[in-house]
Amino acid sequence: MRSPGFDYILNRNNYYNPKTPFAALKAAEDGILPAEAYTYLATSIEAIADNPEKLDEIERMLGQKTRDLDTNLLLIEVLNILIRKPNKETALFAAESINEIENNYNKELESLDEGEFRRRAEIYFEMSILYRKIPDLKNFYLYEAFASYRKLEGQEQPAEGDYLAMCRILIELKLLGQAKAVLSAKTTESTDSLMLLAEIA
Repeated sequence: MRSPGFDYILNRNNYYNPKTPFAALKAAEDGILPAEAYTYLATSIEAIADNPEKLDEIERMLGQKTRDLDTNLLLIEVLNILIRKPNKETALFAAESINEIENNYNKELESLDEGEFRRRAEIYFEMSILYRKIPDLKNFYLYEAFASYRKLEGQEQPAEGDYLAMCRILIELKLLGQAKAVLSAKTTESTDSLMLLAEIA
């Protein structure tokens, strides 16, 4: 049985269309909209994808403490559009916002204990994805991620997921022979490892 929240997402064009999370909250409190309408608008990133110059919406997203990688990727994409705008204030806002996103990652790196190599590798890998269109930066963060996994290997027996992540990094660096060697020596014939082998082939 489909949930009411899912029905709202599928049919939201048939409802009153609030423009802000506050308006959605009021509509939900008044019974005009289901509670899911507020949740959807408060967490949606659709607004900045449709209209990249809605700076207040970008600020709202930047203010969220637990943004995932997909949200950061969308923000970076939109901000890279804004940074080329002739309006100097808009371009400066975009540059400062990109810097803030990177600083959030750097702050988390600085907060980690010395031995937290797995999380350090995950952060560096996310940063490589953020900078996937800037090869030098992308490769720098990939090498940092791989080095962190190697330090983890010197500290404890990595899980299979760690070796799969190492293979993904090696594939991104075009080091296909090394990636295949790691897969053959360190992983089982799981669906994930077979998919990586197919990608290498």
